[in-house]
Amino acid sequence: MFRKIKDKLYYYFAEKNWGVRREYGPYVDAHREEHRNKRWKHWWMLVRLNWHYRVLRRDSVLYYTSPESPQGKRRLPYLDGAESELSKRSAAIIFAKSLLQYDVVSFDIFDTLILRPFAKPADLFMLVGKRLDRTEFYRIRTEAEKRAREIAMIKKGNHEVTIDDIYTIVEERTGIPKESGIQAEFETELQYCFANPYMKRVFRLLHEQGKPIIIVSDMYLPQEMMNQLLQNAGYTGYEKLYISCDFDCSKRSGSLYEYVKRDYPEKKIVHIGDNMASDIKAAEKVGIATKYYRNCHEIGAPYRADGMSELIGSAYAGIVNTHLHNGIRTYSPYYEYGFTYGGLYILGFCQWMHTKAKREGIDKILFLSRDGDIYQKVFNMLFEDVPNEYFLWSRIANTKYTALKNRDDFLRRCIFYRVLRPEEVITIDSLLETLSLQSLKPFLGQYHLNENTLLTREKQMLIEKFFIDHWDVVVAAYSEEKTVLRNYLNSKVGNASKIAIVDVGWLGSGPLGLKYLIEEEFQMDCKVHCWEAASRPPRPEDIGTSLLDGTIEPYIFSRSYNRNHYDTHTNTNKGMNNIFFELFTQAQYPSFCGFSSRGDTQFDFPEVESYHIIEEIHRGIVDFVKIYHETFEKDPFLYYIPGYDAYCPFRTAIRDMAYPKKFFAHMPYARGVGGNSKNMKMSTIGEIMKGVGT
Repeated sequence: MFRKIKDKLYYYFAEKNWGVRREYGPYVDAHREEHRNKRWKHWWMLVRLNWHYRVLRRDSVLYYTSPESPQGKRRLPYLDGAESELSKRSAAIIFAKSLLQYDVVSFDIFDTLILRPFAKPADLFMLVGKRLDRTEFYRIRTEAEKRAREIAMIKKGNHEVTIDDIYTIVEERTGIPKESGIQAEFETELQYCFANPYMKRVFRLLHEQGKPIIIVSDMYLPQEMMNQLLQNAGYTGYEKLYISCDFDCSKRSGSLYEYVKRDYPEKKIVHIGDNMASDIKAAEKVGIATKYYRNCHEIGAPYRADGMSELIGSAYAGIVNTHLHNGIRTYSPYYEYGFTYGGLYILGFCQWMHTKAKREGIDKILFLSRDGDIYQKVFNMLFEDVPNEYFLWSRIANTKYTALKNRDDFLRRCIFYRVLRPEEVITIDSLLETLSLQSLKPFLGQYHLNENTLLTREKQMLIEKFFIDHWDVVVAAYSEEKTVLRNYLNSKVGNASKIAIVDVGWLGSGPLGLKYLIEEEFQMDCKVHCWEAASRPPRPEDIGTSLLDGTIEPYIFSRSYNRNHYDTHTNTNKGMNNIFFELFTQAQYPSFCGFSSRGDTQFDFPEVESYHIIEEIHRGIVDFVKIYHETFEKDPFLYYIPGYDAYCPFRTAIRDMAYPKKFFAHMPYARGVGGNSKNMKMSTIGEIMKGVGT
């Protein structure tokens, strides 16, 4: 009995409320020891969370915790400009000139000359384990190195070890032949290590000037292997290579620098590196000048998304950090929005689509405008074996051409939603023009309406009755346009018997509308699948059976898939999250309105003020995909990005809304069906945010 009461209390206070559940669960996972020994801290946290979300009814996060942020510090975007400005360094040529005063220039290797596309160096071991087909290899490999260094300290009085020492222990623990393990790790290093573009330019400039260059590194890979890594990254022409495991001493102790000074007596030496202890303080202690190159990952780590799966999260952070913070250039906030917060999602969605298309025998994919513009561009960058088309479609086109079936949807989108937004008040004349329903004008007088009557809450029911009473006129008005639409559909679908229609989301009305037209009204011999980035109906009751029976398939989240992301997206920031998510998939041309009876395509008014922002966002997305593809193309399993991981960067961007408010408040945005007709004032995102109280 007591157990049942306890379970009910726990459910009510820890799980029933979405906000409490979002924060309390990750906190417990990250503090298991505390949960056992200091339970009162967790009860106090529950009190605070319930007060915050239940009593005060706040949407904002009280404090976010995760294994990556054990002290409860939330990961938030950089706000004082573009994040890449954090690592703004002097131009490579200026930095190189500052080194010409020295007789010898020394470079560190890892995180200076050479970068890895992973958040932490040890994360590479996950891929070594994949090559060796051994589970738990990450733990085995890290423990083996630790053990090898402990043995070295006992035997030699220092921690210097070789790769051979490490894999001797790995072989003992696993049975993997030492030579096979070493080869697998070194091949993985060769595959993923790449030249730091900033330092490579500095290196080349110094080499061209005939400046003696040496390389000094604390590393367990011997000189022969390190030479291969450097040459593979394009570094040649250096005079000497000093590796700690070959000299049985380290930079950190200062002893390795003593060998350098012995080989270059009476020479002015400068060392460049990223580690403050071993590259800067230790070198200066023995009289070598230094130049500090701040580690890309150290700069970017506080701003990377938390809560991601280990390997995808590390690969994502590695790509972003090394691109934004190597120092070769800075970028605009809009480029970074696409690169940092949208690139992984677009890449993951395209891979998900391709996998489903091949598995389910899809003959062709239709990417709906305008969201499909960037989807198709990235999809065709990656794949050539699934035919696809860009299909002109929109909310207003769907509303008009499915009016025969979806009368309520027509009335809500065209009238109800408009009267809810006072900034979008328009006349009946403008509404009828937007909907291509000028044929209804002669009937206005019967309802004491005229062309200048405004769509207001007071007139809503009367205007709805006006449309309902003349519904036959509405349907007839679109009959000729639908003939054009049918021909257009035939030209795009072709001979395909099974197609997938792709859209960003949320209720799925666009793909579902076309599915209805193709399968039912036009009775084309074609089966339609509906794929969305995410599903978020305006009300839970609107979900119907489309998700349950697989009619709509979401990539990222729905009410039954990745529910915590769904709750975050739906219940925070007062409905603004959709807008910022859709910024990734806007296009640089106006929204499609429909067809004329002559067959012409008709478009809404262009939002030209936003096109330069959209261009930058898309450029960032495309660059992310290109870099990710070039980096991981030999390990295709890294393309299978879970929808949960794909959303995490965006989740970081919308925490507390300071980031989108700072960089996108001035951007015009059309919300309603019909977009921005000529009589409608375009709202900025800032005005929309102010209107909803964010």
